[in-house]
Amino acid sequence: MIPFNIIVATHNSGETLARCLESVRQVSGRARGRLILIDGASTDDTLEIAEAFADIVDVVVSEPDSGVYDAWNKGLSHCVHPWVLFLGSDDYLRPAEFLRYLGFMENKQGLDFVSCRVRLVDSRDRLIREVGRPWEWRVFKRYMCTLHPGSFTSLEYISRVGMFDESLSICGDYELLLRGGERLKTAFWPVAPVCMRVGGVSDGMRGLEETLAMKLAAGHRHSALCFTDHAIAVIKYMIRTYLMRSR
Repeated sequence: MIPFNIIVATHNSGETLARCLESVRQVSGRARGRLILIDGASTDDTLEIAEAFADIVDVVVSEPDSGVYDAWNKGLSHCVHPWVLFLGSDDYLRPAEFLRYLGFMENKQGLDFVSCRVRLVDSRDRLIREVGRPWEWRVFKRYMCTLHPGSFTSLEYISRVGMFDESLSICGDYELLLRGGERLKTAFWPVAPVCMRVGGVSDGMRGLEETLAMKLAAGHRHSALCFTDHAIAVIKYMIRTYLMRSR
């Protein structure tokens, strides 16, 4: 199977990290992955948990950082394989599906980005919904229709367009892919090999507001359409929040 890197950014992630790392351990016997953990100087038991997974964690860096994109950029400097996958410390793999996904990744040289569907789950690991669709420029310049958890980004693409913009706090993964524009070379696997907990930093109004500002600055879409996209996203977010609270 293809060799790849996994970068996990942590900060006081003691409640969820073991689940994340255990899911990686379950595929480590058949997958050639390099696991890089970048910690933002946690004060809980995050590093002790990482130590317990020393058999699969190849790199641990713990020092203050300015946010997730600073952490991811630090992790990129430790990558040795052509592809990198970013996992949140509260995300976790579905081992059987992930191994099949790696089979799909064979012979995907020359691409910039390979994405999949993602299972969104609540704090009790109950399925909320599956999201993710094939990358398509006319849709992607409106909103991020792919998710970084579970997606493979080519290190060649990152070396070509640059690393993450650390001035952004929430939508730097979207901005990174927007740099490729309509020429971004992608593939899509229509199964969900990763679970992502809702309620993270990107799942809220701050994320929507930063996305609007970033889209206006990028200039790929008329400003009036950017504001329309934002209004629609806010309405959808409010509906999702209401439905979640009524569960």
